[in-house]
Amino acid sequence: MNDPEIISRFEELDAGRILGDLDAGEMDEWEKLARDPRCQSDLSLELAAAALEAEFQDPDGVELPPGLLEELQKGTADFVVQKLSKEVEEKVVEMPLWQKVLSGKNTPWAMAAIFALLFVAQTFVSDPSTSTPGPTTIQVSPEEASKTLVAEGKDLIRTPFEGGGDYKGMSGEVVWSDERQEGYMFLTDLPVNDPESKQYQLWIVDPTRDEKPVDGGVFDIASAEGTTVIPIRNPLLIRDPKAFVITLEQPGGVVVSKQEVVVAVANS
Repeated sequence: MNDPEIISRFEELDAGRILGDLDAGEMDEWEKLARDPRCQSDLSLELAAAALEAEFQDPDGVELPPGLLEELQKGTADFVVQKLSKEVEEKVVEMPLWQKVLSGKNTPWAMAAIFALLFVAQTFVSDPSTSTPGPTTIQVSPEEASKTLVAEGKDLIRTPFEGGGDYKGMSGEVVWSDERQEGYMFLTDLPVNDPESKQYQLWIVDPTRDEKPVDGGVFDIASAEGTTVIPIRNPLLIRDPKAFVITLEQPGGVVVSKQEVVVAVANS
């Protein structure tokens, strides 16, 4: 073969090698030609293929449906050939090696395969139905959480509520742990409230902070039957609670309570 034929043959084999499509005989032929100083590999195509593969590769592997890649290759090969042919007609300058490889009669399918693989891989990666679901957060009910605190808490404060005024018929208990900064109220026979009109609000009296009680959260009573477990939601650190006070406030609660309606008090 003359020089152009040798170089052309090497380029075809080199493209096949990059795509992993050479058989043993073709690989031997490529190795022989690669030692010829007239034949040089174009690393740009090899690096581009490797970068694209790394960009879109699914770490868990994607098995393509039978026949899909073949159809995509058929459709994309024509596009690659037409586009490269037009560029050759418009430009007088010599094409770089990677464009020569693409325009070879035996290699348009190679780039079609790359486009097809990227298209399918991107589809699988972007499709939420094929993604692996993340860890699910388990929601624990106040009843279960309070049982855990009572069973595991080492510094529990347990003190009963005493209703006042119109709420003398209620009863309850507060359980609190300074170490865990966690606590719960167990309330029985506390009247159901209308959240759009009034809401209950807890206050925690801690002399180690200041004279103002700490907001323990706004809550509602949806049913007068049985015992309602309410988690304490303190935004500030509680060091030494001396009392827990429930008041009736406007919807959403207040920053500072006027204590016009004191529902119940639990002194520790």
